[in-house]
Amino acid sequence: MPITLLIPNLIPPAEMRDAALNDLMLPALRTLLARGEKATTMAEGELDGWLCRQFGVARQQDWPLAPVTLMADGGDPGSAYWLRADPVHLRATRDKLMLADSGAFSISQLEAEACATAFNAHFQADGMTLYPLRPDRWYLQLDHTPQLVTQPVSAVTGKHVDPYLPSGADGLKWHRLYNEIQMLFFSLPFNEAREARGEMTVNSLWLWGGGTLATTSSSQRIKLYANQPEARALALRAGCPNDALPRDASALGDDALVLLETLLGAAQYGDIIGWRESMQQLEADWFAPLLARLKTGSIKTLQIVTPGSTHTTHWQTTRASLVKLWRRSNLDALLG
Repeated sequence: MPITLLIPNLIPPAEMRDAALNDLMLPALRTLLARGEKATTMAEGELDGWLCRQFGVARQQDWPLAPVTLMADGGDPGSAYWLRADPVHLRATRDKLMLADSGAFSISQLEAEACATAFNAHFQADGMTLYPLRPDRWYLQLDHTPQLVTQPVSAVTGKHVDPYLPSGADGLKWHRLYNEIQMLFFSLPFNEAREARGEMTVNSLWLWGGGTLATTSSSQRIKLYANQPEARALALRAGCPNDALPRDASALGDDALVLLETLLGAAQYGDIIGWRESMQQLEADWFAPLLARLKTGSIKTLQIVTPGSTHTTHWQTTRASLVKLWRRSNLDALLG
């Protein structure tokens, strides 16, 4: 197996692309992409879908990350249907409702439990129970399986929420549920205190990743390096070794899958300067060192993967392909 760098948003969003790539000098990345063999495959679920397929978790209505991360967080999914119910802040603009996830604010466990207490008292008769196992990761247990397809919170962060609301036969019912949750959380005393301090309120939940716990069918035994809890929970469920992301490529051995989310926040919020700075950091810490290791033969193959909404792009570069000096291009062409 090669060393694989899994890099969401390596191809910048269309509205950022020209400014983000203009005169961006990344010689190691340009060499790796230009000399590598490029392929595209159909995508289903962007990063979550790619990771679930990698670790042998089949899609249900959603990619069922809720029961997988629940187990990793110390809960017992049993045979119940679970949804992730992550705390979010919704901000109304003139004609849109924009979402900020918990990466944009901090919340204490006491505040999380206050939300859960209010939620469970209000929705007890509807067969729903909210469990805030961690301040930033909450879980909703249902006594039935809804006809519902959701979108991960990472897909809607920094965006207008309407196109990402739940779909399926029960979709409209859950749209109304969101409205009830917002009204319920708005009146909680701790939110009034947060607002008085100038902090973002926790005024809604984002429901996603629904399903029941299923067996995995992965034969992969590659080591995962990642900071994302969902990725590490999937690896744990599949029996694969995993560790926190190291500072740079020097710690990697063979057969490694490395999830680099360095570009994610900047892409979500349209931060062009932040995206460019993150690319330069990736060049120094990952692309240049791994290119050097390819040249010396200490690694045989490097694969770079960037999952997107409609397709996933792969570049595979070997030591032998580095001698194809006629393959030259600029980043705008390679990442266009």
